[in-house]
Amino acid sequence: MRRIMKQNILKAAILAAGFCCTVGCSDNDSDLTIYIPDAGTAVKANFYIEDEPYVQTFNVAVTPETYPQLTEYGLPNDAVVHLQADPGKVDEYNAKNGTEYELLPEAAYDLTEEVLVKAGTPKSEEAVITVHAKGNIEAFKEYLLPVSITSVEGAVADHCCQTIYFIFRGSMDASNMELLDRTGWEALSASSEEPKEGDWGHSGLKEACLDGDLNTFWGTDWSTQHPQPPHWIVIDLKKTTHIQGFACQAREEGYDGPKEVTVEVSDDNATWTVAAKFKDIPAQGEFRSFLPAAVDGRYLRVTITAVNGGPHVTVSELNLF
Repeated sequence: MRRIMKQNILKAAILAAGFCCTVGCSDNDSDLTIYIPDAGTAVKANFYIEDEPYVQTFNVAVTPETYPQLTEYGLPNDAVVHLQADPGKVDEYNAKNGTEYELLPEAAYDLTEEVLVKAGTPKSEEAVITVHAKGNIEAFKEYLLPVSITSVEGAVADHCCQTIYFIFRGSMDASNMELLDRTGWEALSASSEEPKEGDWGHSGLKEACLDGDLNTFWGTDWSTQHPQPPHWIVIDLKKTTHIQGFACQAREEGYDGPKEVTVEVSDDNATWTVAAKFKDIPAQGEFRSFLPAAVDGRYLRVTITAVNGGPHVTVSELNLF
């Protein structure tokens, strides 16, 4: 009888050992560490800049100390992982990768500062980066945010894989962009004007494309010289202005608005830099588009190289954003 009991106890011990192997008891728990999957790489996040913030999530995970890979068993106990933005690593990243990213402004985001890794689970709950882009970042510009593990309670941080890099880029719909205030802007010169449009209350003078009245417009000469494209106008913005996009409004009646346009900027009204070229502009309504890249300048020159409907052109309003 005693012999049978000893055999049963031995069998139970063997079964228990096998069960431990199944659930992970055979892992050396002291060799398990905490790391960030995708650490060292760049995670790119593209989104629209809107009233609601953009949310980016990520996890920290459990790995055998010998190599960063996910273990299916997890830790024997809960662990708390502390996270923090790591601005000092921006210069390091740029130097290593030949980039020139700026740090995501502090006002533009909130970061989960600690996450829980529950016992027996291979990864943490989600860490959250909430990006408050509107009013805090420039559209179409990429910003870098390194996030690092600063400390771990209840476990050990891995010897590597402690920092992840996020590259955030917000874009916008041009139709939703707020136009720049044109107070003080001055139309300095134009290739030609048509004063006779004033007989019908349309002005025809270069200043009319800045007056905010859709019933008036700048028109090129049709009563005397009949110049062919290109037609151009120069506007003094009165101060160095940051420009992200261009807008023009065709007159409400007629089909002689710009079809192809070159936009240039200058600091001195002498040396010009091409900011954008636009083609296939609709004959009616408002046209808006972002520039390929934002520019700064005090003077604006708009050159119309092709016209919808004929050689003469009319422009009701010119705007920037």
